[in-house]
Amino acid sequence: MSDTPATVRHKRGISKIWIIPLVALALGLWMLMYNFTHQGPTFEITFENADDLVAGKTKIKLLSVDIGVVNSIELKSDVSGVIVNAALEKQYADLLKEDTQFWVERARVGTSGVSGLNTLLSGAHIKVLPGNSKIEQTSFNGLETPPLTDANAPGVRLVLESKNASSISTGDDVLFNGYKVGGVESMVLDEDSQTVKYDVFIKAPFHHLVTENVRFWDISGVSMRASARGFDVDMGSLDTLLTGGLSFSLPSHLSPGSAVKDSTHFKLYGSREETLERHYHQKIYYVVAFKQPVGGLSPGSPVTYRGIPVGQVEKVLLKEMMAQAPHQTGAPIPVLIYLEPARFEVGDSDESSDRLKQMILAGIDNGLRATLKTGNLISGSQLVNLDFYPNEPAAETGTFNQYAQIPTMAGGIDQIQQSLTALLDKFNNLPLDTTVGNANNAIHQLDQTLLKVDSLLSTPQVQTLPDQINSSLTELDSTLKNFQELSDSLRNSAQLLPVSEHTDIIPEAKQE
Repeated sequence: MSDTPATVRHKRGISKIWIIPLVALALGLWMLMYNFTHQGPTFEITFENADDLVAGKTKIKLLSVDIGVVNSIELKSDVSGVIVNAALEKQYADLLKEDTQFWVERARVGTSGVSGLNTLLSGAHIKVLPGNSKIEQTSFNGLETPPLTDANAPGVRLVLESKNASSISTGDDVLFNGYKVGGVESMVLDEDSQTVKYDVFIKAPFHHLVTENVRFWDISGVSMRASARGFDVDMGSLDTLLTGGLSFSLPSHLSPGSAVKDSTHFKLYGSREETLERHYHQKIYYVVAFKQPVGGLSPGSPVTYRGIPVGQVEKVLLKEMMAQAPHQTGAPIPVLIYLEPARFEVGDSDESSDRLKQMILAGIDNGLRATLKTGNLISGSQLVNLDFYPNEPAAETGTFNQYAQIPTMAGGIDQIQQSLTALLDKFNNLPLDTTVGNANNAIHQLDQTLLKVDSLLSTPQVQTLPDQINSSLTELDSTLKNFQELSDSLRNSAQLLPVSEHTDIIPEAKQE
């Protein structure tokens, strides 16, 4: 058997085995290019916690459409919250604006209702509310609660400010004449102004009811007030009674004014009565000094003229008093008050202020004085009352810290105490010893007289006197009876006489 040599042929080109790696490489490059060209922007959202969020699974949705996904979740450097790194699809990149809002949509049960029940099956997701700003942004602070209204909803957004927090909370209703026209979207404490601010939305078409002179007040709970007509009770709807709410209206003494724009600030009043109080520009300040306790006075206490409110207490000038007379004991305590000329029906201008000052000066000469009166027996609050006392001696008007002073006098309980003290002083000054001695002598003399009368009545002559009187009365009665019988006999005898004789006798009697 002969050996046949092998023939070796060298082929030029690429082996077929490289087709698979090359196809895989091409696919990889294509996927990279596709992802690069179609990948959307990345951004971050800060939340207080990462409840219900899962990296790589939690979706970002707009109108129930998936537009992005959560890539990763990490803690903030100060451990005060979490940072959610997410990405949007490229076609939705224009949603990342300055005023875009994000929040975690989950099942919620609260005073504003029940929401997010669909997440019980599908799981929580991050919801987007697009903004209108033209400024792009990639870092956002997520909302812990979903906004109550769409940012693009027609209406007006207002800011209400209050010194104290009440039972009002996010989701409460805003009413106009008992009808719901909006709601409270959020509340926050402003550390700079130390006020509580409420973001309120009034939906269209009711936002036209809000003008610059309307006033908002708290209608949570029940409001009661007593007057000469009896007790008045005010309350809102059942919802506001249980949870809280706001109401607004235009006071009757004000004109509507112009329409308002978004972010207009309003004061939040505690009750409807407060909204009806008139506010004036002109104020005249005076100092009234009292020797009696002023513990019931505080800033805002009313100043009245014969019971009519004409001003308020500004403050008690205790520090200023100590600075002027640190060693003087029993010095009157100065109180700074202000009067509003418009409340005296003289106008609200500089001219009316000058006129009121002249009226006060003339009134002081005629006995105008300031007194303290009890405003509330239960709370012990006091007020300053102005009135005329013509019998008071003349008083000079001085100044305190460059403020004109109005003379004062004791009033209220102190005035009663002074009257009682004066009465007791007069009683103590009476000559009681002499009067009591004279009374004792008179009583002794009366006793002696009564003894003498008793001795006289016990004598035999006085004892037999009733019997003698009875005997005399019996004899007198017998005599009267005899006289009566004699009179009857004479009358009968006269009737028996003849008529002629009777007629003759009569003329003779007349002639005599």
